[in-house]
Amino acid sequence: MDFMARAAIATTILGLVSSVSACGGDPGKQGPAPMPSSPQFITGNLEPMIVDWLPEQRGDLEVSMRDGLVVVGYDTQGFRLLRDCHVNGTYGFMGMTRRERVVRLESADDVRANLPLGGIGLAAKLGGELERGATVDIAMVMIGKLRTTWRSVGTEDLVGQCTGATHVVRGATVGAFAVDKGDRAKMRAVAEIFGAGMGGGSASSSMVRVVDGQLADCSSAEPDSPKAPKQCGALMRVELLPIAATKDVAAAASQGRDAELADVCPSGLVMVDGKCTRAHASMSARDVECTYGNGRQCLDQCRAGNAKSCAKLSLMLVKGEGAPQAVEQAVPLATMACRNGDAAGCTLLGSYLQNGVGTTKNMKDAAQAYAKGCDDGDAEGCQWVGTMLLTGIGIPRDTKLAAQALSKGCKGGAHGACSDLGLLALGGQGFDKDLPMAAGLFKRACDGDNGTGCSNLGYMYEFGAGTPQDIKASLQAYAKACKLDEGSCTQLGAMLHVGKGIARDDGKAVALYKAACAKGDTVGCALIRGYIDPSQKFDVERATGEMNVWKATCENGIARDCTGIGIIAVSVGRKDDGRKLLETACKLGDEWGCVMAKIQPRL
Repeated sequence: MDFMARAAIATTILGLVSSVSACGGDPGKQGPAPMPSSPQFITGNLEPMIVDWLPEQRGDLEVSMRDGLVVVGYDTQGFRLLRDCHVNGTYGFMGMTRRERVVRLESADDVRANLPLGGIGLAAKLGGELERGATVDIAMVMIGKLRTTWRSVGTEDLVGQCTGATHVVRGATVGAFAVDKGDRAKMRAVAEIFGAGMGGGSASSSMVRVVDGQLADCSSAEPDSPKAPKQCGALMRVELLPIAATKDVAAAASQGRDAELADVCPSGLVMVDGKCTRAHASMSARDVECTYGNGRQCLDQCRAGNAKSCAKLSLMLVKGEGAPQAVEQAVPLATMACRNGDAAGCTLLGSYLQNGVGTTKNMKDAAQAYAKGCDDGDAEGCQWVGTMLLTGIGIPRDTKLAAQALSKGCKGGAHGACSDLGLLALGGQGFDKDLPMAAGLFKRACDGDNGTGCSNLGYMYEFGAGTPQDIKASLQAYAKACKLDEGSCTQLGAMLHVGKGIARDDGKAVALYKAACAKGDTVGCALIRGYIDPSQKFDVERATGEMNVWKATCENGIARDCTGIGIIAVSVGRKDDGRKLLETACKLGDEWGCVMAKIQPRL
């Protein structure tokens, strides 16, 4: 089932914030040291292109992506698809604003660094032509992405024959492309490169030329399209995630926007206009993406108009990494990044406006920025505008629009969007109730190390909702949720409080409730305030927003949500309403609701 409307979310929400401030400072010329030319395979590009692959090789990748997360070997021996190895998981398709780009590979190192499967052979085929001014011109029309929610993979996650595994394919850019031999003295447009072979080409050109997809089909793609058009679904670039020897779950949970803005090129190379290449003096500063942590370089590149550099500098100033902390400059820089087309910059801007980072809180403008990021291909932007629409905090509540935004974000790999969309499927909000779908969405969220998603998945296993009942799997999901985020420890506390599948221990249960509250969990804080310590601080506005969500799921028979809002009702002084909700939860089969209904509130 697909929940995307035909109108773009950004248009529905409103327009993008347009004010922008200039950065101060003098330009400088700091950059990575040149990488010496080498005939060896160049490794380390985490977003290599696959446009030089044979059709059957790209076909193998497409098939493998339907069966689980693709695992590859990517080292000095080359780039190898490990067909008998995978990670349990799925990819979703996320549409985005259509973009065209011409990437020019101008040296043997360019070719080897950006085309990891056939780069060595292609560089050898062209021989000295690259040194005499020949180029490999790659015209790309990008209309969407395939993405998984997984953000961290360890060797323990691998399934099958996995000798030599180094990376997992986290995602791929989708659209149409044409590759042709070019000339450094002549810059061609996308349409010209696509049509270059229509009238016949030279022998040398035919050695390089590859085309996959049709420009006409790509023109029909929209940001909210549920799938790629028939002749505009070619895989062009893959996004690689290194496999850790042992997965650090806590570290994985902390990965967020900074991971999206991380550098993807090998050491010694920089990202310039869509390719990893050596820096040189003749390059336009506008085209060169700065290295995260190099404050002066990011300032110079941002002032020159490089949008990604502005986004990186904005985050650096907020975090105090590579530059003195200066949150007051965050909004102007993120606004500049967003205005110049960087989707991650739009989402950064939204987070600043929503949370009052370096500016006054402005929920309306935050929603606009998030929606712009969403339409331009940033899944986190979809997640956050969807969450605002779901809770009705700062903007009018609209579960139908929320479902559209969250569906797109989940397909684009935002694990929090999968978790929130699962709540809608669980409660029948925005679309029909669907418990198996909810369980699958929570599984995707938990795969991506989302604590709330793991907690919700634990509920589905505990009660056999949309999936066979499995108390052991429930405890495992709750434990992972708590390890990922102490704010998700409440449900593990409930299992200890009741003694379900584990020895009862009220002391450990209360300790977990307090730990969850300390991290902002509403139910954990409500429980402490209502039953243990009435002086406990409590965010009533947030609690009201969450009650709006859980009220519908409670009415649809989700027992644990009745317990949750029952505890919240007690914490705000509505003891009679709270007791009735807890009794309802007990009748629906939630043993925790039964236990809490018997405890006398202290508030």
